[in-house]
Amino acid sequence: MHFPRLFTRVSLFCFYSLLAVALSCIKDHDLSPPANLPESACLTIGGTPRAYPCEFVIEKVSILAEDGSVLAEVLGANPDPDKFVSPSRGRAKRDSNPGAAAVGEGGDAVFDARMTLKRVARPSFPVTAGYQLSATSNSARAGILHTPGERFNIGTPFALDMPVGETRDVTFEISVPYEISNVGGGVIRPTARSTNTKMFFIENDNTTLQFNRRNPPYTFVGSVVEDYIRVFVSINR
Repeated sequence: MHFPRLFTRVSLFCFYSLLAVALSCIKDHDLSPPANLPESACLTIGGTPRAYPCEFVIEKVSILAEDGSVLAEVLGANPDPDKFVSPSRGRAKRDSNPGAAAVGEGGDAVFDARMTLKRVARPSFPVTAGYQLSATSNSARAGILHTPGERFNIGTPFALDMPVGETRDVTFEISVPYEISNVGGGVIRPTARSTNTKMFFIENDNTTLQFNRRNPPYTFVGSVVEDYIRVFVSINR
């Protein structure tokens, strides 16, 4: 009887069978990272291809009531430049002067806002501290320079570790300065003290420093951030 030889043949058969199954699984389930999406091939402020792909697309910014419900939305894809959102002062989560009622009185209404981000590319460079939100009210908008004071950071750096194709929400605050005004016809209501147009930016705190900021188009903030969106906020009663 040849049990040892038979056992060896059976063992080899099982080994090669399992190996074939394993190789088949690897072939059927590609373990490589997902490819960058077409939207990542973004442009600079000057309209030229950016040196590194953009990691994110801002899909929308939602203005929230004190209970978390959505009062208004601004879409990121080619928003109407003349469109503004006008949330109700009474739905703000915080009002610096809730008793303001007479013409000329005013305050600041603070709303939570939610930015919905879609990852469209892997990072070209790993973040140092994290991703950063910032904003500007400068009329140059995305064309502002890197001069200190032209924009301000919102909060502290944070993680965005979702894979390509997935979305995530980031919450921050929007403050709307208002004044009680007589708008005509005997109607007295709060109005925004200014146009309160802001450009919001999302950036990788490492990638943003890898561009040659001394030469156009990378002298402009809009060319070195991952994406930006214009939000024009007024206010209602």
